[in-house]
Amino acid sequence: MPLTTTPLPKEIFKAYDIRGIVDKTLTTEIVEQIGHALGSEARHRNQSEICIGYDGRLSGPKLAAALSAGIRKAGIDVVNLGMVATPMVYFAAYHLKTQCGVMVTGSHNPPEYNGLKMVLASETLSNEAIQGLKSRIENSQLTYGEGTERKYAIADDYINTIRADINLTRPMKIAVDCGNGVAGAFAKQLYNAIGCHVEELFCEVDGHFPNHHPDPSVPENLTDLVNTLKTNRAEIGLAFDGDGD
Repeated sequence: MPLTTTPLPKEIFKAYDIRGIVDKTLTTEIVEQIGHALGSEARHRNQSEICIGYDGRLSGPKLAAALSAGIRKAGIDVVNLGMVATPMVYFAAYHLKTQCGVMVTGSHNPPEYNGLKMVLASETLSNEAIQGLKSRIENSQLTYGEGTERKYAIADDYINTIRADINLTRPMKIAVDCGNGVAGAFAKQLYNAIGCHVEELFCEVDGHFPNHHPDPSVPENLTDLVNTLKTNRAEIGLAFDGDGD
């Protein structure tokens, strides 16, 4: 079947993910094409269903919708997890036995960026496998079908599994700085569940990142967390990047 494609910027195909500037090098049309290639590769690997999720970036919902459309065009079913942290997508791929997951995330990059982290048949795609998706699109090596989509709220399963695995010997007081990233939607509930009292910093999910950029590797971004540790006598301070991994 012939396919009209949008030209693919080669620079978005990185070693460990696909990443670009939204509406410039990473458009909904390009993401749908990548989804189609992912679905086709999933069928090649005898897979039938892919979990997808997105972080708190403003472009997440529209890119996830395009990704889902492309995957379903290949004849693969989609489990839509909605807005989640990256570890929750990996957990869902295991917990729901799909063995496949794609996270729409820009990680710690500036707000105008977004991208895809991908697992197929329990393999994290990188290097040649990512370039292979590009080749599938350019050479029209794509399958066709009519996949379905269903929604699944994974948060309770995720938190309950962690709670069952972790037993603190005593309650702890911790501080968490989510930098307005997606981890803020789940951090307090998760750490309360395992017996922690949580002091929250910037846990309102906001893709504009109004307080500081969600990149804990930059020392200046930890200033508020350090001050909170001192003033509230918390035992541990945890800082998360944009997708909570």
